[in-house]
Amino acid sequence: DPRLTAFITHGGLGSTTELAHLGKPAILVPIFADQTRNAHMLAKHGGGIVLNKADLEHPQVLRESLRRIFDDASFSQNAKRLSEMLINQPISARQLLIRHSEFAAKFGRLPNLDPYGRHLSMIEYYLIDIVLVAASAVLVIGFVVVMIVRRCFAVKTKIPKNRASYECDSHPSAALVATGFPSSSLWQFYEHRNP
Repeated sequence: DPRLTAFITHGGLGSTTELAHLGKPAILVPIFADQTRNAHMLAKHGGGIVLNKADLEHPQVLRESLRRIFDDASFSQNAKRLSEMLINQPISARQLLIRHSEFAAKFGRLPNLDPYGRHLSMIEYYLIDIVLVAASAVLVIGFVVVMIVRRCFAVKTKIPKNRASYECDSHPSAALVATGFPSSSLWQFYEHRNP
């Protein structure tokens, strides 16, 4: 429609393709998925302005963008130039389809045109083996770091082997007495009464 001066869109593939072929400038507000890429593609050619969706809360940002589109003729010129480039491609989409179809009919299925990634197993395709090795390495390194930190901050108290019983300073009637366990680190706290 020749009455259209500018277009505000979310940047979907359909609207950006139509805008590129019509040669009309646009304000693009991408929401998700491929819309950001589509919007920046039009902006790269100078035929549009990309806004963040959070900018829509501020009417002055939208007003300023519309004013730039209306006042700056370069947006309209760049959009028309992109349209002319698409219309005058060296090989049209129709010709490209016909040439590829004729090539396929003449030579049939060619193994060198079959992408190798199609034949990968699920483990190779999703890099599960690499992820497992990396996760194992992270876990081992984390375990080693935790063990080193625990060793550095561990408080060791050694009890000399020549004495089997020690009285506590705060409780003179209590004593540590060695028990009959084989490990020297196992001690029990007994109440010791002097007669």
